[in-house]
Amino acid sequence: MKVDLIVAAALAIVSELEAWVGTVGGRERLVITVAGPLMAGTVAIRRRYPASAGITAGLLADVVAIAWKPPSIVSYGIAWLCSMYALTVWARPRGGVGFTVITLFVMLLVRRIVGDRERRAQLAERERDLVAREATLEERARIARELHDAIAHNVSMMVVQAGAERRVLDRSSGSTREVLETIERIGRGALTEMRRLVGMLRSDAPDPLTPQPGLDDLPTLITQVREAGLPVELHVEGERRELPVGIELSAYRIVQEALTNALKHAGEARASVHVRYGVDSLELEIADDGPGAQAPVASGGHGLAGMRERVALYGGHLDTGRRPSGGFAVRVLLPTR
Repeated sequence: MKVDLIVAAALAIVSELEAWVGTVGGRERLVITVAGPLMAGTVAIRRRYPASAGITAGLLADVVAIAWKPPSIVSYGIAWLCSMYALTVWARPRGGVGFTVITLFVMLLVRRIVGDRERRAQLAERERDLVAREATLEERARIARELHDAIAHNVSMMVVQAGAERRVLDRSSGSTREVLETIERIGRGALTEMRRLVGMLRSDAPDPLTPQPGLDDLPTLITQVREAGLPVELHVEGERRELPVGIELSAYRIVQEALTNALKHAGEARASVHVRYGVDSLELEIADDGPGAQAPVASGGHGLAGMRERVALYGGHLDTGRRPSGGFAVRVLLPTR
């Protein structure tokens, strides 16, 4: 009896040491702190009440397994083995029958609970996938609408100029007039088809056909973010040149999403925007030095999903994550040829 008390006390102390001095942490530490001494306590009564000790140890192990998982500590396993030995060797047959019945009941209960947990996890995963797909589709529709407005403006200017040039030409320039008429006719047809197709992507609410922003609008965006409370510096490297309208728009939106995310989640921080014009590429880097746990979020678009779709549209590369020196960074490489 005294030996069991000493062993039980030693196992309880060791379990606490394993919980607070070992490598475990978080929820596992809480489980070990509570379950360790309880399991050790069954060792103290195993000679006088072997059936009760064994059944209690078994039920405790089952409850811990249901609530979390079997703790990965030595003292817990030793205590459980000691109590199971008492049940097997010292208990009357009736105690073994009771243990069998209770164990069978607990196994069925565990199977039911674990099955429900797995089903809920599967449903949650399916819901996350569905939300991600919906966000991707919505973001693609948004990109299509913006590109439509930008491209339609350029095609309209081309059609208007072709029509104006055709009207000022004299009748003797027959071939030139025919070429301009063809350009004007094809351009008007393209605009009609573009409006028809993109019209299916628009919501019921009216969408104003405002000029789409580009890299020349970044200083205005930087000023707006500063006024909102986030100090931002803009750095431009390389020679500024005209880029395809879609790339200009995508670059602007990526910077906008990243700065909005930093404004919401970086906390007390400073941010920087680097724009680098390469020979055949455009590089963007938006970084902050904030301590906040940051993940791309929606800000009119869908955060990381929106950035990924815009970069993939032009075969570019996107890299996001926390920086070794602290803060968060978004890095983008967009081919321009």
